[in-house]
Amino acid sequence: MPGGSWQEDSLSFALVTGWILSFILTFVIFVNSYIPTGLSLIEGIYGKRLIIVLPVLLIMGFVFFAMSLLIIAGIMIIAIIALFMVCAAILNFLLVLLGGTGNVFEVIKASFYATAAVLAGVINILSMILVKYKVMSIENWITGERVIFYLTSVFLYGMFSIIGRKTHKVSRAKAFLAATIPFILLVLFNIVFSAKVLPKVASILG
Repeated sequence: MPGGSWQEDSLSFALVTGWILSFILTFVIFVNSYIPTGLSLIEGIYGKRLIIVLPVLLIMGFVFFAMSLLIIAGIMIIAIIALFMVCAAILNFLLVLLGGTGNVFEVIKASFYATAAVLAGVINILSMILVKYKVMSIENWITGERVIFYLTSVFLYGMFSIIGRKTHKVSRAKAFLAATIPFILLVLFNIVFSAKVLPKVASILG
């Protein structure tokens, strides 16, 4: 792991992860919402009228994309950083109880580098286009989200264990034990997300 404080490269890494996810999600929303609306607005318009209207629609599309990206990025970045900071704080607390000798800032820094794992969600975000155009069913999309999230959570469980061993110099068994609580936290997060958010997204896609 590179040197420096958690507020330097590791935080930038987490921010980049958030921006990547936000850009892709904004792109999907743009394809699913703005493009069909724009096409319906220019339906039946040809020739000179189309030349006049098209630049206006393109400018409106750019503004819509930029505003949506800023809003989504704000929410996404805060959510990612908050979730991984909470996981890191809990992990550090448990590692200290188990005799670890590290500090919370090193755990936070390592956890921010682990945010790259959430990019697995890109698969599910892009799949929203397939749902919108009836290539994939909503049920399969929801199932796919859960499978991807839980596989990512298992991967992060391993990452948190490695973080524990590297930052607190504890045994493998203690590292895995400490990583269990953050793993459970991630699972609970997805249970709530699946129950509260996915049905609303599914209704929009449907």
